[in-house]
Amino acid sequence: MTGFSFAFDEITLVLFTTLAPSGAVAYLLMSLPVMLGRATGDAARRLNQLTCLPLVIAMVGLVASATHLGNPSNALYVFTGVGRSPLSTEVGCAVAFLALAGIYWLYSFAEHPRRGLQRGLLAAIDVAIVAFVVAVAFAYHVDTIITWSLPLVPASLVLNSLVGGPLIALVGFALARWPVSRAALCGLAAAAFVANTVVYVVLGAWLHPLANELATVGQLVPAYPAFAATFVLLSACGIALSWRAADGAQGRKAASSGQAMPARAVEPLTVAAAPAEEGDATEPLAVADAPAAEPLAVAAAPAEQGDAAEPLAVADAPAEQGDAPAANGLPGDLHYVVVRAIGALLALAGIFVMRFVFYMTHLTVGLGV
Repeated sequence: MTGFSFAFDEITLVLFTTLAPSGAVAYLLMSLPVMLGRATGDAARRLNQLTCLPLVIAMVGLVASATHLGNPSNALYVFTGVGRSPLSTEVGCAVAFLALAGIYWLYSFAEHPRRGLQRGLLAAIDVAIVAFVVAVAFAYHVDTIITWSLPLVPASLVLNSLVGGPLIALVGFALARWPVSRAALCGLAAAAFVANTVVYVVLGAWLHPLANELATVGQLVPAYPAFAATFVLLSACGIALSWRAADGAQGRKAASSGQAMPARAVEPLTVAAAPAEEGDATEPLAVADAPAAEPLAVAAAPAEQGDAAEPLAVADAPAEQGDAPAANGLPGDLHYVVVRAIGALLALAGIFVMRFVFYMTHLTVGLGV
């Protein structure tokens, strides 16, 4: 007898507890630059519109959980137990978060949105997110399920959201072209990962001796150490990939061209390196007229030709998009977005494994048997 049948029966809840809390935390992190007034204008508009990424991830988890209902037509009755039933409170907080976030996202497309209203809405959304994650963590703290009523079970789910959330947020920040500190987000994910690993080790020791009249935890989850090791491997790889990709497009440009200096610092050296014997008076003007991020493209062009048409080709190159090709042929921005996305997916896969294990340990006593 193993717990695989229990977990597969609850696979939609496995998806819900994997995706929804991490998506909610990612939304909270992506909202901070706008709520704190650090992002304004076009940058704020991009961030507001790209919060649809964590919002969709959270909605996918919530929709998956709705399929768990025996009769979806009775879903509205769940709100009658808010504050009394942990599951009803969880759903109520989820609906509040998604409703407020959906309204805010639609308002972000307004031609002249009011910053005060936006910041007030974001503050309310972030409060709803915190309430939602806490409600999910305690919704499964059931006395008759002895393996779920342990004090570290809620902590494990909160830490799950702090591992996956920052990595999803990194993808959103990359798509919005918002500069973010990798030390802050990757550091948060790494700290949560370490704490989560410790929690799973302690939970493994606590769970092993538990049993009821029908089975033991050792029988339900015979390979708990292997599952925990899989979580460690996938999450660590995900955080490492996100860390390596968090330098941004400009760092990738410099690496691909062999330049160690920032783009603005290279420009005077590029002008000095131009061939002086050609006597082309228009070349310095062309370089001066080029966008500030262009010198890397100038450095890559062959200087010995002295061709007057070269500056025109350089001036036409769009450098603000960070489109320097990486070693795999992808543009720089797209490359590190893809790497961050892979890192987030790996971390979510590790979280999924341990959420699956959680439902494998469904061991009841008393009336639950």
